[in-house]
Amino acid sequence: MITAENRKWWVVAAMALPLFILTIDFFGITVALPSIGHDLRTSTTGLEWTINAFMLAFAAPLLAVGRLGDIIGRRKVLLIGTVIFAIGSALCGVAENDWWLIAARAVQGLGAAMFFSNSLSIVSNAFPAEQRGVGIGAWSSIGTIGSAIGPLVGGVLTQYLSWHWFFLVNIPIAVVAIVLTLVAVPESRDETARGVDLAGFVTVTVGFVLLVVGVELVDSLGAASPIVIGALVAGALVLVLFYAIESHIKNPLVEFGIFENWSFVGTSGVAAIANYVFGALTFFMTLYLQHVLNFSPVKTGLVFLAYTVPFIPMSTVAGRALRPWGARLCMTIGMALVAISFAVFAFISPASGVMLSVVGLVVHSVGQAYAYNISTAAAMDLVPAQKAGEVSGLISTIRMISLVFGVAVTGALFKTLEKRKLFDLFAAAGRNLTLAERAEVKGLLSGSVDAQAKLAALVPEAAHQMEGIVHGAFVHGLDGVMVLCLVLSLVGVASALLVSEKKAGQNK
Repeated sequence: MITAENRKWWVVAAMALPLFILTIDFFGITVALPSIGHDLRTSTTGLEWTINAFMLAFAAPLLAVGRLGDIIGRRKVLLIGTVIFAIGSALCGVAENDWWLIAARAVQGLGAAMFFSNSLSIVSNAFPAEQRGVGIGAWSSIGTIGSAIGPLVGGVLTQYLSWHWFFLVNIPIAVVAIVLTLVAVPESRDETARGVDLAGFVTVTVGFVLLVVGVELVDSLGAASPIVIGALVAGALVLVLFYAIESHIKNPLVEFGIFENWSFVGTSGVAAIANYVFGALTFFMTLYLQHVLNFSPVKTGLVFLAYTVPFIPMSTVAGRALRPWGARLCMTIGMALVAISFAVFAFISPASGVMLSVVGLVVHSVGQAYAYNISTAAAMDLVPAQKAGEVSGLISTIRMISLVFGVAVTGALFKTLEKRKLFDLFAAAGRNLTLAERAEVKGLLSGSVDAQAKLAALVPEAAHQMEGIVHGAFVHGLDGVMVLCLVLSLVGVASALLVSEKKAGQNK
């Protein structure tokens, strides 16, 4: 039975279910990506957009829907979002081409934004300040059971049925989440909130979309293309306009004064970098396992358990370590371990086998449990409870936009390095590709059997070397991405050191 004493734990369970289906979806789709690419005949860029369409639709409205929850009720917005997410999942489940899937993923992302930003603020408000770290840690660890079973769910359904079925499993879980929320979660809002900043919402959304589109077009048009430069410059200018708007209105989406607090800057930096490198890792490691090591979707899901299984108990451990150790030490340890994991990943080769990947995933898991969870709890502890919706939306936006750029920017770097190495390997084999042949390479799915077959048809005299050439080029790009993530993780260590030595809860 739900009582006044145990209600906060029922709230955790109810709010963990939306996070549960979100993590199932996120982790599962990475395992399903190669099969989606093959069935829908899409390129690596197309697969990136199945991730980025979701993440952009997820990240762009987070600030607004967090604020909307403050105004009209967090539970109400969360329930609407859960319904929208279920509808988007159904549309994904019946997708027949890549553009259909990308559009349906955007619908999913909008629903996820509505329930994700409000679930964090609801959990934060359900606990007193001295228990908030434990409550958020429990919310995160229960919810991330989805990350543990997501790869297996995605692998099993993709391998034995179809990747279409993977999306449909979200629907019954969403129904359970809706019922439990109606029964267990009281409505809450910020009584001081006065309105949604529509101008700010439009400018921040357009700005981020232009930046991501500009990055995505680098591979096909080149970095010097007027369209690429125009998109990037326009995105930056629109974001400057967003800052100007927010600085001169009464009820902004973002109160930039919070960034005058160096502890918030530090926790935000850790959150951004942790998600950036995580997005890059999961996307490219999935392709490596299935295309270079020739793992099945199920076997790929089992390998990812090396990340997800340790993450669950370590999330709880990290939550309990927050008060005695302090946020700065916890996040520093976490980002240092993340950096070590990328030092391991940087040694991956076509012949390195799976053990190097497993070791790197385990180390990365422990590091993320401290970096990811502690940055959330520490940031929420810096603000009063009535501003929980606004700040949770800001934190979530920082995380998700970083995740988008983690796939988009590293994707552009990866494709540049991969193609350059591919052309060098063909030259070493005695065949320089023509400009027309190089143009055809741009649409290939990196590292795949389809890519090998296409290149073998283009260059039949090198067909016997094609697997080694394609895999060698893929791993060269992968290693470059891992080195970049290593450097960024060290920047994350420096960000953690900006945080005040005060223990969580002492800022209030």
